[in-house]
Amino acid sequence: MNGRLRLLIVNPNTSAAVARWLAEEARRVAGEHVEVVAVNAPSGLSAIQTPDELLQAVQVVVVAIEGHADADAAIIGAFGDPGLMEARARLAIPVVGLGEAGLRAAAYGRRFSIVTLGESMRAPLVQRVQLLGLGDRLTEIRILPTPIPDMIANREAYYDALADAVRACAGDAVLLGGAPLAGLGAKMTEKTGAIVLDGVEASVTAALKIAPQRVAHN
Repeated sequence: MNGRLRLLIVNPNTSAAVARWLAEEARRVAGEHVEVVAVNAPSGLSAIQTPDELLQAVQVVVVAIEGHADADAAIIGAFGDPGLMEARARLAIPVVGLGEAGLRAAAYGRRFSIVTLGESMRAPLVQRVQLLGLGDRLTEIRILPTPIPDMIANREAYYDALADAVRACAGDAVLLGGAPLAGLGAKMTEKTGAIVLDGVEASVTAALKIAPQRVAHN
């Protein structure tokens, strides 16, 4: 372990590609002095597309974090943050939600829009924004019509559609909602000229602030 801080990211679906995107972006943000470990929760879900599927993922996310008790902090790598409250209540290590951290970062001192996937998740997302006290900051939510499995299978094919949605958004910044869009904030900023964020950078930054500080100086 060589004294490096260990950061766990749990991908609640079974997609190895999503876990890889989460890990790549987390390593970019965290830097070489942090060990990033990304795991897939054995939920059996290839994608989380409905509120019911979000509930199904709760227990497997908590169990996955429990299975990596040597981590200094954990991130739940899904925009709906399944298991966040339960993990915080049951586990000793700090736990950060991709969605919660992203929403707070996007809303910090500005108005923002959200571009995400899954129309059935719109109402829970609005409720989440309200519960976090950010309702007055949110200008709009744009849901891409692309099925989540299709985005995961070939997300490069949807870059133009994603950029068009970003350009159409109002507000000072745009948050990309969802692990299948992990790491695309900088690319969409370059394509559109807008301030585009995704929850990975926000959640890694939040996790590093609250994790025990034991980074080795070699």
